[in-house]
Amino acid sequence: VLQVNTLMSMVASATGSPPRDQMFRDCADVYKAGHSVSGLFTIYINNTTEPVQVFCDMETSGGGWTVFQRRLNGSVDFQRSWREYKMGFGDALGEHWLGNELMHLLTSRGQYSLRVELRDWEGSPAHFQYDRVTLTSESQQYRLYLRGYSGTAGRQSSLVTHGTGFSTRDQDNDNCDHCKCALMLTGGWWFDACGFSNLNGIYYTVGHNIRKLNGIKWHHFRGPSYSLRSTSMMVRPYDF
Repeated sequence: VLQVNTLMSMVASATGSPPRDQMFRDCADVYKAGHSVSGLFTIYINNTTEPVQVFCDMETSGGGWTVFQRRLNGSVDFQRSWREYKMGFGDALGEHWLGNELMHLLTSRGQYSLRVELRDWEGSPAHFQYDRVTLTSESQQYRLYLRGYSGTAGRQSSLVTHGTGFSTRDQDNDNCDHCKCALMLTGGWWFDACGFSNLNGIYYTVGHNIRKLNGIKWHHFRGPSYSLRSTSMMVRPYDF
């Protein structure tokens, strides 16, 4: 059951903004304030950002997760430009990408962990977790740095951990001179010579999801050409 809680409707001061002690910085703050049901909440990442509505996962592995990517049914087109991936798109209650700039600001203000939840078309789940995640600034290509991998399907990470730049169809940072992975594999992602994963590929329905190199893939779960049914990516403070 989803519970929609926006601070704007809950608490308002004379200026129209909630009191400072009610300005949640992430979903971990929301959880610690007593909200234990997953749903939409408004957070304030820092003093310079506008309020952002996010989906908080309060059940998975202890809760407190700020969801920044979700694929469920193919309702949202993930074949987007650099600017769209920077600013975010979709519906926080459904399929969406929260935005690279917000993720950079969030992971730059403290130590965060990343969790990836996957499900295939046969109903089998898998999860992968990284103890530390950092997304650099736009001027540094939103490079992804990860440490401390663990997972339920294999010992090897399908995400490159050493600072791969983000690529989209109109900005190629994939470490491959002749590949243009974002055009071949579709979507925006941390392609490293195209690499072992792409959770922002084309959404293929069951029966059409086999032998699809440009689908939603995680190599060390279902191989290089199996397109998955659902995905979510989320972050939480390491010391939660």
